Amino acid sequence: MKTILNLPMNILRSIFSVISQFFSNIFGAISQFFAFIRKQIVALINSFKRPMATSINSMRGFVISLLAGLFVAIIAVGVQPFGLSNFSHESKTLYLVGFGLVAFIGMLIAKFVLPQFLKGFYDNQDWTIARQVIHLSVVMCIIGSLFIAYSNYFSISNFTFIDVLKVLVICIIPAVVVTFIQQNLFHTQFSTAADKINSHLNSLNLPASKQILPVLVFGENGQKLSLLPNQLIYAETSKNSTDFYWQNLMGFEKTTVQTSLANVEKELSAHPQFVRLHQNFVVNMRGIQEVEGNARGYRLRIARKNQAIPVSWKFHKKLEKIGK
Repeated sequence: MKTILNLPMNILRSIFSVISQFFSNIFGAISQFFAFIRKQIVALINSFKRPMATSINSMRGFVISLLAGLFVAIIAVGVQPFGLSNFSHESKTLYLVGFGLVAFIGMLIAKFVLPQFLKGFYDNQDWTIARQVIHLSVVMCIIGSLFIAYSNYFSISNFTFIDVLKVLVICIIPAVVVTFIQQNLFHTQFSTAADKINSHLNSLNLPASKQILPVLVFGENGQKLSLLPNQLIYAETSKNSTDFYWQNLMGFEKTTVQTSLANVEKELSAHPQFVRLHQNFVVNMRGIQEVEGNARGYRLRIARKNQAIPVSWKFHKKLEKIGK
């Protein structure tokens, strides 16, 4: 009798066990799905933190602005989008070319004027994909707003800010994709070149100094600093003064002298081991421990010094010659 009564209970337990296992599997799958989504979101956020090159406050920025203006002028005259084809005037072509000039001015504002007011955001050494995307969005908004003002002032077409937002939404995704592709190409290019340069650093055969008894003397009036060439690791200049980082028996020492970059370069001109790779830095090639390369370009790691010295884009070719 007892066995007969236990039979339904065993069946119920089996059913509950199957149902429990079913829901456990469902919840487990849902949990794994959300964990996967969370992992992808975190990876996406981190990808936006990758270092990125910028053309802010540079000749490259001016050239890019010029090319952007030329591209807009060609599109305005050749395609005549957003109702421009309905505009009728004896100087229509000239007015349409004006959109290119407006785009050029907008680019200059974004690349040269804004960085003067937002220096913290437009720091080249902290530039990332996220900042590049934000910058591109700002560029589109500035140019779009100027288009509205220009078009409405000359009654060319009835642009509205909604039109600008539509263009922004349409263009931002391709802009992000292009930015990621550009970042990957730059990273591969500079990291590969940095490896080649590093492989040649230890075997550098720099020409000897042109002076028989080489002694470096920096400073005009007042404080002066005298060093042997191999003592000076690098110099960082500002407007009227220069910080010299040099090696003594105890380690690194920093000395500030009231002298200009021009005077520093003149004093070092007879010593080929010193090169200028940035507008504010002159470096002793014998003091470079490692060259790092990422999408921003190159940075120099100095032996026994935590600071990394940036290399300006216009000096990239000079540095890359070491790896050849």
